[in-house]
Amino acid sequence: MTSPLPRRRFLRQLALGVAVAPFIGCASRTAGLEIGVIADPQYADIPDRGTRAYRASIAKLADAVGRFNARPLDFCVNLGDTIDREWRSYDAILAPLAAARHRWEHVLGNHDFALLDEEKTKVDARLGVTARHRCFDRPGFRFVVLDTGAVSTYATLAGSEARREAAAELARVKARKLPQAQDWNGAVGPKQLAWFEGVAADAAKRGLKVVVFAHHPVAPVGAYDAWDATEILAALGRHRNVVAWFNGHHHAGGFAQVEGLPCVTFHGMVETPDTNAFATARFLSDRVIVEGQGREPSRELIFRV
Repeated sequence: MTSPLPRRRFLRQLALGVAVAPFIGCASRTAGLEIGVIADPQYADIPDRGTRAYRASIAKLADAVGRFNARPLDFCVNLGDTIDREWRSYDAILAPLAAARHRWEHVLGNHDFALLDEEKTKVDARLGVTARHRCFDRPGFRFVVLDTGAVSTYATLAGSEARREAAAELARVKARKLPQAQDWNGAVGPKQLAWFEGVAADAAKRGLKVVVFAHHPVAPVGAYDAWDATEILAALGRHRNVVAWFNGHHHAGGFAQVEGLPCVTFHGMVETPDTNAFATARFLSDRVIVEGQGREPSRELIFRV
């Protein structure tokens, strides 16, 4: 049986909706290497639409947290789109996390910014995100969170230079007739990609394998990919110690292998009124074993060498 949370920690998690630590650099800690994974709860207090059951995500997230609490996980990751719309949605969907005994790493997705401009500036703090791209180490591994919405029209403010640059980039992607030329996608951008290559190279020197978390997929080619998926894949190919890419965004899920690199798109929790989707992932020296629940399939992913 899981022991109750200390009152002070419970109240802090209830206020923030997440247990946090300042992982701006690549902080290190010794612990186990099994994690919990969810994607796209996309909660909103609105009626079901098509296959999406928005209100059901609260119970689904509570179920996932309960299952995660029963296991000695190192941390849990949410691959983005915590909400679908409206600032008040955060209060409701983050409430189940108050019962979590593990820390949560939140990736930011496009729907997390489906808000008024003045609310968009508060998203990071609401989710306890100290840096939108960041990394942290565990024994044998470096986990990297990439912000595939760093260049996007949805996460920027109307009239800002960042919005103008994002609109120009979207226009360039459309001119190339790429299927991901959609305003719900975004790009990592050259600056962040250069940061990532430095982080991956440093990990190699330290003998660490790299696992990447992001919101948008980079493979297979499709309408949900990051705008600069080609550039990202090229960078991943230059660093053979990158052994896995985990993302959300495309609720149907998916899998691709690029130059031996397994790229997993996790199923959206918001889909269907009564079937959940989440997983645990256990990292071994040569593979990761994904144990899926509900609509999320189980997989054994062999690391490239």
